[in-house]
Amino acid sequence: WVFSNALERDIQAEPGALVSVLSAQGDYLGRGIYNPLTSIRVRIITRDPAVEIDQTFFKSRIQALARMKTKYLPAETTAYRVVHGDADGLPGLIVDRYEDVFVFQIHTAGMDRFRPWIIEALKEAFEPGAVIERSDLNIRKREGLKSGTTQVHTGEVKGPVPFSEQGLKFSADVLSGQKTGFYLDQREARQAVRFLARGKSVLNLFSYTGAFSVYAAAGEAQSVTSVDASLEALQLAQSHFQLNGLNPEEKRFLFVEGDVFEFCQDQKRQQKKYDLVICDPPAFAKTLDKRRTALEAYMRINTLALALTAPGGMLVTSSCSGVVTHEDFRSAVRIAAGKSGKNPRVIKTLGQPFDHTDLLAFPEGRYLKTLILETA
Repeated sequence: WVFSNALERDIQAEPGALVSVLSAQGDYLGRGIYNPLTSIRVRIITRDPAVEIDQTFFKSRIQALARMKTKYLPAETTAYRVVHGDADGLPGLIVDRYEDVFVFQIHTAGMDRFRPWIIEALKEAFEPGAVIERSDLNIRKREGLKSGTTQVHTGEVKGPVPFSEQGLKFSADVLSGQKTGFYLDQREARQAVRFLARGKSVLNLFSYTGAFSVYAAAGEAQSVTSVDASLEALQLAQSHFQLNGLNPEEKRFLFVEGDVFEFCQDQKRQQKKYDLVICDPPAFAKTLDKRRTALEAYMRINTLALALTAPGGMLVTSSCSGVVTHEDFRSAVRIAAGKSGKNPRVIKTLGQPFDHTDLLAFPEGRYLKTLILETA
C-alpha cells in the first residue's frame, strides 16, 4: 500500500488506473492500482517492470495460488479461498472455490476494470461448472463504485452448492448467502470444536448456517443449541445436520431464532450453564471510526458468554473485525472475564487459515482471531 501522505505529488488519473511507483531517488518500486478517492492511493500489483497486466497475468497468478494452497488443504476438503486480495498480490479481488463453482468479489476500482480478464482467467484455468460474482458490497462505495448485484457469468447454479470440509458435508448459498456463501475462514476453529465437544452441552451463538454446530454434533456432543436472528439460516443449518446423517429433530438439538444478546440475558436470568460456548459474531466494525463501539460490543457479548460457561467449561470466541487487533480483542475478552467473575486460561489462539493469506510484511491483512479459553 502507498498512502496519500507518502506521495511527493498526486497525479491526474482516474480511479483504477495502472501507475508506476518510483522512490524519491527515482528508483522503480512497482506498478499498482491508483485511486485518488481513497487514502490508500496505490495498491501494488507487481514489482516486475516487465510483467504485462493482462488476462494471461491473472490466469498465471491464480493458477499459482491454487497450486500452493491445495498442497495444504486438509483431507476431504473441496472448498477453499483461492485468492485473498492484497495479501495474494491481487488487491481488491476475492475468489472462493466450492467444488467446481467459483465465486468472486471485486472491492476496488482497479479490479473492476479487469473483470473480463478475471472471468476468462478462471474459465481457462479451471474449466469451472459456474463462475459467479458477488460484488454486492457497500465497501465498493469508498472506491467510487456502485454496489453490484449477484451475477452468474458462466454455467448454471440452481441452489446451494454442496461441498466437503474435513469429511463433513455442507452447502454454500453462493447466490444470496453472506460473504461468498460460507465462512471458509473458520475451518480450523471448527475442527477444534469437533475435538472439544465430546460429551458436552454446546451453545453456538451467532450460529448462522450451523457449521460449528455440525462439527460439535459430529464430535459427539451431548447437546447442541444454535442461536441466530435469521430463520432462513437456521433452516439451512438443519439441512446441514441432515447432510451429515444427523437428525435435527432430536431433542438434544435446538435451533433458536432470536436476538443473541437477548437470548443470553434470558439464559443468564435462568442461571443456565453450558460446557462449551461458541461466540463467532459478525464483524462489529469494518471501519476505524467504529473501533471503540466494536470493542464495547465484544466486551458485552463475551461477558454474557462467559456467564453462561460452566465452571471448568470452555469458550471459543472470535473477532473478524480487521480494525480490531489481536491485542485489542484479547484485552476486550480479559475485561469481559473480569466483569463475569471468571479467570480463564488461554488453551489456544488461532488466526486466519493459510488460504486466507497472512503475509508477515502485511500485518494490516490480519483480521481473524480466535481464543479458546478454559474457565476455572
